Amino acid sequence: MPYANPGWPTRLPIALLLAAIAYFAVTALTLQWTRSDLDPIAMPLSAYLRGPGGGWLRAAYYLMATALAGLAWASYGATSPPLRSGLASALFAIAAMALPLVAITVLYQGTPREALAALIHSLAAQTTFLCLAMGMLLLSSRWQRDPLMREGGFGGLLLAWLAFVQMWSLALARGLPQGLMQKLLIVLILLWLGWAARQLGRQLRRP
Repeated sequence: MPYANPGWPTRLPIALLLAAIAYFAVTALTLQWTRSDLDPIAMPLSAYLRGPGGGWLRAAYYLMATALAGLAWASYGATSPPLRSGLASALFAIAAMALPLVAITVLYQGTPREALAALIHSLAAQTTFLCLAMGMLLLSSRWQRDPLMREGGFGGLLLAWLAFVQMWSLALARGLPQGLMQKLLIVLILLWLGWAARQLGRQLRRP
């Protein structure tokens, strides 16, 4: 018999996640068209964090980080107790802490701390992608077996695996356009986050 989780998840983490997805997607897509000084195929999204519109994109990173922290909390409570994963929540929480560093460190370009900031930026970006990909896989596999969450679970698991493969393709296939490869990974992550928000919403609507 499924476990009941009264009060889980609350509406706030779901609303925050949906808002973050929409704002991130609209801002990033808009900058691909408006920043004619940057090649969208070659340049990673982080290149858009400075210059015209950079402040809007940094705000999207900060909002997404907050939403990921909410996801770490809400997804744990929405899962049936025997299948809850503290590791999955920890991975999302780490990604939530690393993502703002990706945005903040670009502000140190042209300063004496530029080299250190670039190192932190690279490590934070890699940490964010790795933690998200692993957290997505772990949570999707748990929800696939969860009587409360498994409806529609295959789509999330498929997206998680595609993101995992894309992450390693980005890391290993250096001959491919890095900007395009990274943005494909980001699209897969955003799609998975949208799926996760839908799953949490379904749980919320259950009596």
